[in-house]
Amino acid sequence: MSRPFKSCESPGAGTTRTNFTADELLHFTRLITMGQLSACFAHEIRNPLMLIQGHLRLAEKSLPVDDPLQINFEGICRASRRIEEMAKWLLDFSRKRTPQTEKFDVAELVSDAVHFTQPYFQNQHIDVETQVKPGLPPVPIDRWQMIQAIVNVLQNAVDAMTGSEKRVLSITAGVDGNRMQIAISDTGTGIAAADLPFIFEPFFTTKGEEGTGLGLCITRLVIEQHQGTIAVQTGDSGTTFIINLPV
Repeated sequence: MSRPFKSCESPGAGTTRTNFTADELLHFTRLITMGQLSACFAHEIRNPLMLIQGHLRLAEKSLPVDDPLQINFEGICRASRRIEEMAKWLLDFSRKRTPQTEKFDVAELVSDAVHFTQPYFQNQHIDVETQVKPGLPPVPIDRWQMIQAIVNVLQNAVDAMTGSEKRVLSITAGVDGNRMQIAISDTGTGIAAADLPFIFEPFFTTKGEEGTGLGLCITRLVIEQHQGTIAVQTGDSGTTFIINLPV
């Protein structure tokens, strides 16, 4: 018998409370620890990243403009800029800065996230289906933060399909009222009922030593900083993460 779909939703931003349970205090303690680790990591990664980018520019200039390897350099440059933006975001997170938003096309946002995750899809033999409704209004987002948030969900979806015979990842985007809704679905075995309440908690992972327990936590933080929400529905036939952002 198929397990019925269960759902879990992030609490959202903008709520002020003064009384907290022991579990909530533990959650806040983990967030503080995460903020401290984020600041340290971001600081330490910047120096070697600058060195990599410097050598990359020198190597790129040494090649003819029409050299086929230029395409590879472009991909490496994009990836290094993403790391640089993530390091900046980690510092901003530790300092509680607000995202630097600008209107951005949703179709391009989805395309960028899929592009960054494409090698992962290919290695795991994942079929990717995207359906973005035409003529969608742009959304006010911090581009690199939101790309990272979506990439985290995509990577989790791929991991969830390990061992599944059918490996299809679907991404849809459309407007629901005054919210932009992005849904990411996989054909994995679903999330265990005992794990569902904790999937957005910092350092919670079911991947053992291979997982950090930070991906979905960072995703939720990014989305809530954008005044959005993220919810999950799961069952035997797979899992769907639903991101809602203000238009």
